[in-house]
Amino acid sequence: MQPDNLIKQIAKSFSDRQLFLVGGCLRDQLLGRDISDLDLATDARPDDIHRRVEPWADAVWLIGEEFGTVGIQKDGVKAEITTFRSDTYDGVSRKPAVAFGDDVHADLSRRDFTINAMALNVHSRELLDPFDGQRDLEERLVRFVAQAEERIREDPLRMLRAVRFCAQLDFELDPVAAVAIATTSEELRRISLERIRDELDGILISSHPSSGLRLMLHLGLAEHVMPEITRLHLPEPGRHHMKDVQEHTFDTVAFVPPQKPLRYAALLHDIAKPETYSSDDTGVHFYRHETIGADRARAILGRLRQPSAFIGEVARLVEHHLRVPSYRSEWTDSAVRRLMFDLGEQLEPAIALAQADVRASDPSDYPEFEQRLKELRTRVGEIGEAAELAEMKPLLSGDEVMELLGIGPGPRVGEALQFLLDQQIDGNIVTRDEAVAAVLAQFEEPEKHGS
Repeated sequence: MQPDNLIKQIAKSFSDRQLFLVGGCLRDQLLGRDISDLDLATDARPDDIHRRVEPWADAVWLIGEEFGTVGIQKDGVKAEITTFRSDTYDGVSRKPAVAFGDDVHADLSRRDFTINAMALNVHSRELLDPFDGQRDLEERLVRFVAQAEERIREDPLRMLRAVRFCAQLDFELDPVAAVAIATTSEELRRISLERIRDELDGILISSHPSSGLRLMLHLGLAEHVMPEITRLHLPEPGRHHMKDVQEHTFDTVAFVPPQKPLRYAALLHDIAKPETYSSDDTGVHFYRHETIGADRARAILGRLRQPSAFIGEVARLVEHHLRVPSYRSEWTDSAVRRLMFDLGEQLEPAIALAQADVRASDPSDYPEFEQRLKELRTRVGEIGEAAELAEMKPLLSGDEVMELLGIGPGPRVGEALQFLLDQQIDGNIVTRDEAVAAVLAQFEEPEKHGS
């Protein structure tokens, strides 16, 4: 079912009630963007909404009973239908006390931004726009409904939402809103890290992430979201010294594909440069910033309550982000295999990160890097699948090593298994017989003869 058809179906069920298309789906429709899920508002109460849609919807569910939202799905299209409401905030929690209402204008007046505070009457097709949201759409402006500081103190997360909308829609932030956010940015401390994380996710995977990051910095929000990025004003080594580490980082984020692990890896790949900075007669250096950066990435993402598997994925990309750019024709097949083993399924993301990193460093270096990358891809293709190589295990078990060498558990067993795995990765050993011979040659003690 297409969204328009679902709207018609809902309209039939609510023919005797007020019914409006609202929120993001209306905003995107007015912008000419594709819409998928629908948001509607009505004067019907939640139990009445449920009664009206239950006979024909494929699925019906309640989204927070106190908020009066009923979710439905029909033929793969989803819609949320919410009772008109008014919100009262206590100034401490961002969760409002909700009262159901009968007036769509009152419902619109409680919303965050003018571009989200319009309503299209589904029955009459009349557009209600009490806060000039349509004008702000035309002017590509994010502006708060009513008093900006009041909206922010009701729910400080709206400051990050404003940044996210700017980044997603390529809009400007209303100057009045910018001043209000800058002067109340400390209010963000009231918001849980999980909610902050979700907004940061949205900013990073938007179409203009670097604009969002720069806006966060300008407004003083970055200090409360990820203070580490505010400390990246360091000279970036390069032939032309075109930008500092912070600008380089933001450009790298913009150049990688809009995938969450890649965007976070780009944001954090140089995060340890401030603490590894040094300079001498040969220039600026950041020794071991990639390995220390991986540890910092784990700490930062853990603080933001990111999933552990995701943290490991990003940290791995950060730790190895210099490997692909360092490739040269002189690399042995063993070195290429080691790269494939270390990155496994993340080889392609690592390549994408390297492309963005080099491009953001010095565009004049990029054509030569692309030639080297083409050669690396050819060599990787000749060796095989990196993911399969990364899953390689020693051809002998620990028990087999102990029996072979006549030893018990201890460090030598681990050393033998690591030696064996290294030899397999390098391509020196491919069969079990070769593994046995190699372990015996390397670890078997020579026979002791009596005098």
